[in-house]
Amino acid sequence: MKKIKYLLAALALSFAGSAMAQEDSGNFFTAEGDLNESLPIDLPTSAPLEGLEPIELLNPRADDIYWSKIVWRIVDLREKFNYPFYFPVEAGDNRQNLFSLIFNLGRTGKIKLYRYDDKKEYFDNQHLVEFKEILRQHEIAYEAKLDSITNDTIFEVGEADIPAPKVLKYYLKEVWYFDKISSTFNCRIISLCPILDKTGEDGVSVESYPLFWIPFEKVRPFFAQQEVVITDKNNGARPSFDDIFMKRRFSGYIFRESNVMDRNLLEYNNDAQECHKEQARIKNTILNFENDLWEY
Repeated sequence: MKKIKYLLAALALSFAGSAMAQEDSGNFFTAEGDLNESLPIDLPTSAPLEGLEPIELLNPRADDIYWSKIVWRIVDLREKFNYPFYFPVEAGDNRQNLFSLIFNLGRTGKIKLYRYDDKKEYFDNQHLVEFKEILRQHEIAYEAKLDSITNDTIFEVGEADIPAPKVLKYYLKEVWYFDKISSTFNCRIISLCPILDKTGEDGVSVESYPLFWIPFEKVRPFFAQQEVVITDKNNGARPSFDDIFMKRRFSGYIFRESNVMDRNLLEYNNDAQECHKEQARIKNTILNFENDLWEY
C-alpha cells in the first residue's frame, strides 16, 4: 500500500513538473524569475509565426483608377533608416536579413525568380532564372543533393556563403494611384530586385549586379512570417518585413518614372544636380496630386 502511495506521489510530481515546463515554454520569465532561454534573446515571440498572414489589400477595378504614376526607387541599405533590411548580417535568434530570407526562399523553390531586364519586368516562364545559374554566376559555394521523395535537386549553401553582406541596395517598383470609388490615394509595391555589389582589393565597389526580379505579392506571405528588430530602444517591438513595406518604413530615392520615351533619370539629365531636381519634381507631382484632391 505504501509503495502505491509513493508511486502516485512521484507521478503527481512528474506531471506537475511537465505542466510547469509547458507553462514556462511560452512565458517571458521562468518560474524561478529568470529570462526564458528557450525564447530568442533579442526578439521574444509568443505566437507561432507560421500563422501570420500579410496585410490584406483591396484590388480595385481598372476602370475605377482615376490617376496613376509608376516609379522605380533605389533603397540603399547603408542608410540608417534601412538597417532593419540589412541586419543581422548572419542569421541567428530566429532572425535573418532581407536578402538571406529571399535567397533561402529561392534556394528551396518556394518563390520564383525572374531575369533582370533594365527596361521592363517579365514574369513569365521564358524569363525564369534557375537558382543554379545564380550560384555559378556569382561563384557561391554550394552542394547539390537529390530529394529522396520528389527527386528534385536541393542546393545546400552554408550561412557564411550567402552573399548577404554584399547586397547593399534594392530596386523597388511601385505604383501610386487614386481609386475614385473608395476615394483613397494608395501606393502598391509591384516588384523588387536585390543588387549585389562586387568590390576590389581596396574594398571599393567595382560593379553592381542586379540579380533578379521578384513579384512582391508572391513573397509577402513569407515576409509576414519574418520578424524584424527596428530599434535598439525596445527589443519587444516585433513588426514583420511585410509591416515595414506596407507602412513604408523605409527610405528610397527615385531613379525612374513611367514616361513616353521610357528613359531613366540619368538618360536625360547631365549631372547629379539635374537628377536631384528631377527627383524632387517627380516627388512633388505625386504629393501635389494628393493635396489637390482635398483642396477646396
